[in-house]
Amino acid sequence: MASRFKHDPRQPTHSGCLYAVAILRNAHNSASSLLNIFDSVCGGRRKRKSLSDDEQQDLLRAMLIFASAGLDAMVKQLIKDALRTVINQDEGATAIFKKYIERRLAKEGKAIDHHFLADILGDSRPRDRLLDSLISELTQGSFQSATQLFRVAEAFNIRTDDLHANKKKLDAVFRTRNQIAHEMDVDFAQQEGRTRRLRDKQAMIDFANEVFGLAAAFLNQVDAKLSGTPSTVSPDLAAKGIDSELE
Repeated sequence: MASRFKHDPRQPTHSGCLYAVAILRNAHNSASSLLNIFDSVCGGRRKRKSLSDDEQQDLLRAMLIFASAGLDAMVKQLIKDALRTVINQDEGATAIFKKYIERRLAKEGKAIDHHFLADILGDSRPRDRLLDSLISELTQGSFQSATQLFRVAEAFNIRTDDLHANKKKLDAVFRTRNQIAHEMDVDFAQQEGRTRRLRDKQAMIDFANEVFGLAAAFLNQVDAKLSGTPSTVSPDLAAKGIDSELE
């Protein structure tokens, strides 16, 4: 199916991105199917109305949720399939990984976490154990904000500006996503008996395009790193490292 949205992902050059691109393409297909259904029952000159207003709105809500779910699943797949390799071959990612280890070994920022240290040193492959710990932390829960995704980008030594130039716009997208996913889009301040927010079709398409744009940029950046593109650590990332816990 041809995507109804921008940023349809290209074929990656590295095999470590193949599962991720398959996930993203399926997200495009699902979101496109929902938009096609919306147009078939609500669009056209005759504006057929076989669905109620609430059902039409749910199609738009579901369209954004599928796009966001695709981004979430794709990034987690990249963490599992590609992060270890990137850290092993990218000097910047290696430096950031070392900062993560420093933070992880500290207990409340003051003393060594002896339990964690013993767990690592007692493992037959301590470095792999630390990488497993990082991957586990980064894939816990769902990504519900641009900030969370940018923290994952830090682990890959990817600059925020290489993913998206307008964080405020992304914040608006994730705010809408969270209102739908966690609040059923309910707004009790609505008047005239309605308790759910009304969503504009074009605004929701724009939001989905922002999600897919971020996903494509993330995928392309990781693919470039896996393919051996030279990279040096970003000074701001090296100084800050990776937060050990995602908000």
